[in-house]
Amino acid sequence: MSGQVALVTGAAAGLGAAIAERLVQDYPILVLLDIQEAALAETAERLRGLGAEVHTSRCDVRSEADVTTAFDVALAAGTPAALVNGAGIGVFTPFLEITEAQWDNTFDVNTKGTFLMSRELVSRTEGAAAIVNIASIGARLGGDMLAHYGPSKAAVIELSHSVARIGAPRGLRSNTVMPGLILTDMWLRTIEELRQRDPALEGVSDSDVFDSFVAQMVPMGRAQTAGDIAEMVAFLLSDRARNVTGQTIAVDGGAVMT
Repeated sequence: MSGQVALVTGAAAGLGAAIAERLVQDYPILVLLDIQEAALAETAERLRGLGAEVHTSRCDVRSEADVTTAFDVALAAGTPAALVNGAGIGVFTPFLEITEAQWDNTFDVNTKGTFLMSRELVSRTEGAAAIVNIASIGARLGGDMLAHYGPSKAAVIELSHSVARIGAPRGLRSNTVMPGLILTDMWLRTIEELRQRDPALEGVSDSDVFDSFVAQMVPMGRAQTAGDIAEMVAFLLSDRARNVTGQTIAVDGGAVMT
């Protein structure tokens, strides 16, 4: 894989950082992208300690200019061969309380950002490559607290289908992973929001609140880990999945069965 570059958005921390760490095993060059520059630099330095060549670029995936710059960095480093669209936002919000600004920003980050990054990879590379989009089981749940987040991730899935169809003749693949319940910063922010809305949660630990969701939603009875998702992403980017494109795979302990 000499000279091959993997780009990861949302790579400063959490799931994106875990995916980037797993890809150190498979790609000699990583380009890590995020708006959190200090955390991004820390993650990059840690991965360099694992032997990777790591480049970073501050990238707001809502910005066409930032996305263009990110690919300039990648092309200067090598040949872009893999893209993980991991940047995302979302907090549980009752349907009637979702504001227009909140709706727009959720789609801008989750859907528009995935579009801009995918379009750039398609337009600025030739031959085979692979994209993995990070969606969510929220795209399939129809939850009343996810009426902005779920549709934004459902749109990512359909966008991935289009990219898979466009890229197939040249060997460019596009797939989607739907993570289940992982105790990330996004979940911690959601739990804090729920605690403010429900006095009964006052004094209940974050882990206990999260575990109650797992017990209700996950047939296998355990939460997922960032490592679970990272392994699936690595598989879908690899030649082991060379005949897999346009697919959506849930890694969720059976919470959503498709």
